[in-house]
Amino acid sequence: MYLTARRLIARGVTPTVILGFNTADEVFYKDEFEALGCTVLVTTVDGDLGIKGFVTDALGHIDYTYFYTCGPEPMLRAVYNAASTSGQLSFEERMGCGFGACMGCSCKTKYGNKRICRDGPVLEKEEIIW
Repeated sequence: MYLTARRLIARGVTPTVILGFNTADEVFYKDEFEALGCTVLVTTVDGDLGIKGFVTDALGHIDYTYFYTCGPEPMLRAVYNAASTSGQLSFEERMGCGFGACMGCSCKTKYGNKRICRDGPVLEKEEIIW
C-alpha cells in the first residue's frame, strides 16, 4: 500500500490511508504515510488511538471514489461489504504449493475460481463472490 500511495501522490492525488489495529501499541507505518503527504486515519479496536473500531468504521468519515485494501480475509470481506465504490482487494492467503496446482488459495469469482498465488493476490471488488 505504501508504494501505491507513493505512486498516487506522484500523479497529484492525495490518498486517505486508513490503518487498523487492535491497540495503539501495534500501530506502524503511520509516520511514513504522513511523511509522504497522505491523510492518515488510525482505528484501534480498543479506542486507545484514533477512531474506535475497525477500518470499516473510518469509511464513513471520508469521501472516496476508489479504494485499495490489504489484510486478512475477514477484514477484506468487511471492507467489500461496507465500501460504496469500486476497488481492489489484496489477499493474504496461506499457499500450499505456491504455483497454482493445489487450489488451496483459491477465491470464488464471477469468472470461476482464481488462485491467489497465480491470479492474484489483487482482485477487483466486482469480480469477487463471497
